[in-house]
This record gives sequence, structure tokens and C-alpha cells, in this order.
Amino acid sequence: MSTHPHHRRDGRAATHGIRAAPSLFARANAFLDLAWESADAGACMTPGCTDCGALEFRRMLATADGLAPDVPLNLRARMPGTTAGGRIAAALAELDFDLLRLAPRWYDALDCALFHVRDRGELADVLESWVRRDAVPTRILDLVLFRHARYGHPDERIADLWIDRCLEASADTGDEGLVESLILACPERVEADPRAHRAALDASRRSGCVRDIIGRLGDCA
Repeated sequence: MSTHPHHRRDGRAATHGIRAAPSLFARANAFLDLAWESADAGACMTPGCTDCGALEFRRMLATADGLAPDVPLNLRARMPGTTAGGRIAAALAELDFDLLRLAPRWYDALDCALFHVRDRGELADVLESWVRRDAVPTRILDLVLFRHARYGHPDERIADLWIDRCLEASADTGDEGLVESLILACPERVEADPRAHRAALDASRRSGCVRDIIGRLGDCA
């Protein structure tokens, strides 16, 4: 997953690495605003962090959606005090991917936010918007596939649409990371799609990781 180091606060935070004014890019979107704010403060945004669980950033997301500060964050959808149609889901649905990738540690921030909206039962609204777009960055296709769509989240229909987009992208780009995730997530779909199947074979010639996965899973080739 993330290759970013675990950022921590220290006494220099007030004078080093803090922007004097909010970024125009951040203010364009409520989620991006929180991602920049968290990065400026040196808060951890690493999903599954064994030290802090990205608790502060997750609390920021919850607060933006109106969750009371005393409500535990590890409870699942429709927690007391939550409402449908939250700000974070709306912000993600309309997210500009080019602006997203200007944000520091955007991948981790997005990963946390997707789990946040999934826990609130709003992931379908976000992915329904994204899957219809003309272009979705490969890393985002891969992230959603590996963390959500491979398990049928948010529902089978959207998961199938997302896998279709990933199969198409793997054939068009030959991206080894996406090919690897597809083989792990749905090897039968890769085998049944001629272009994706060919992309998997090509990737296996370039990548030892892809070769190993194909070898472990059997005949995807």
C-alpha cells in the first residue's frame, strides 16, 4: 500500500512546512481541504497504522460529516448522529483527480476517506460517479479494486462495473500493479477477457511478481 513515511508532529511544525494561507486547490473541495490541513499539521493518514490508526484524520472526516466527537469511529454504517448525503461523499463524488494528485500523501488520504464513506453506507454514491467518467487514474482504479470492488463492495453491480473498467485499463496500459490486483481479485475474469488475458501474459514476461502470482493461482495464462 502506502510508501509514505509516517509523519509525526514535532516542535518545528509551527515554522517548517506550514503554508501561510490555505491553498486554492484545497478550497476547491471539502475532502481536499481536509487532506491539505492534515498534511500541514503532520497528522498521520496511513490506513491501518498500528501506532495511531490515523485516528486524527479519520476524526476530521467524521466531524466534516457532522458526527459527534464522542461517537466511536470503529462502528459501522449509519452511526448515531450521522445522516445520508454527507459532505465527504459529495466531495469525493465530484473530485478532480488532477487536483487530488497535487495534494501531499493523497493516496493514503483517499484510502482513509473511501473507508469512511463505506462505513457510512455512501461508497456507492462515490463509485457510481467515478465509474462513468471518461478517465480514472490507474492507481485509483487499482486502489478501489483491491480494497473494495474485489469483495463486492459497495454492491455487486457497481463492483462488476469497476472490474470491467480495470480490465479495460489493464489492456490499454499494461500496468503491472493493476494486472497483479486483477489476477488476485478475479483471475477468471482476466482469463475470460482476451485483451486483459494478453496484458497479463505480457506483464508476466516483465514482472517476476506477476509470474509468481500466476504460478500460485494456476492457469490464468
